[in-house]
Amino acid sequence: MKWLQWSPDRNAILGTCIALIIIVIVFAVIVTYFPNFQQRSADVGFGPDWNCAPQAQGDPICIRKMGR
Repeated sequence: MKWLQWSPDRNAILGTCIALIIIVIVFAVIVTYFPNFQQRSADVGFGPDWNCAPQAQGDPICIRKMGR
C-alpha cells in the first residue's frame, strides 16, 4: 500500500509557516481584546423567575421577579 506523502519545497514550507504565524496572531488578538466573549452572552440566571445581568468583572447581579 502506498501512503500519501507530503514532500514540499522551501516555498511551501515558508508559506505554511507564515500562514500558521498569522493564525496564531489573529487568535492572540481576539483573546486579548475579547477575553470574556462567551460569558457576556451566556445565560447567568437561576431560572425563568430571575433577571440576571452579567458583569465585566465579578459575579452577575440577579433580581428575583415579583409574583412568582
